[in-house]
Amino acid sequence: MVLFLAACRTDAPVADKAVGEGAAAPSPTASVVTIANVFDPASVQPGDTVLGLRVESKNMEQVSEGSLWIGEVVFAGDLVVQGVYQSHPDWPQVTTPCFHVTDAGSVARVPRFAPDDRITEDGRTWFCFVDPDVALDLLGTPEQPREAVIGVDRYRARRDVADTFDTAELMEAIDLGPAAAATLREWRER
Repeated sequence: MVLFLAACRTDAPVADKAVGEGAAAPSPTASVVTIANVFDPASVQPGDTVLGLRVESKNMEQVSEGSLWIGEVVFAGDLVVQGVYQSHPDWPQVTTPCFHVTDAGSVARVPRFAPDDRITEDGRTWFCFVDPDVALDLLGTPEQPREAVIGVDRYRARRDVADTFDTAELMEAIDLGPAAAATLREWRER
């Protein structure tokens, strides 16, 4: 298990699709978390590979030329992440269990839209489970947050002008750790 967790902390591979066509390769001193896991929603297409995950589908649109790309890109493939399993930050209104990816190596493996100053994003990498019953069976109740290493598939990166969140299908609970703070809720309460 120690070797597996150590593997989770390694740097992520450089994305097959960079920030955009003609984008410069990141320098060796560039932060992997902010550059290597960013994909361009305009150029990524089904069948492409980003961070070792296959783009399964893309449903993105722009209201007008130069406007914000909104919609969803679905990535298929095994994605192992380490973080904190917990309730949605808007619980009890939203009862879907969520996962806050807190390990820097794990964050670097999760495909992300490039930051855009036209919308407010908290900068945290988190998602909720599309299969809450499976999450409850494998991880227990999210009311007591806990550290965990999990495997997910069909990661859906979503962006909209209103509140939205990424989702994924829980495939495996690899390691369940100790109780932890509700990091998503504490951030919202600030």
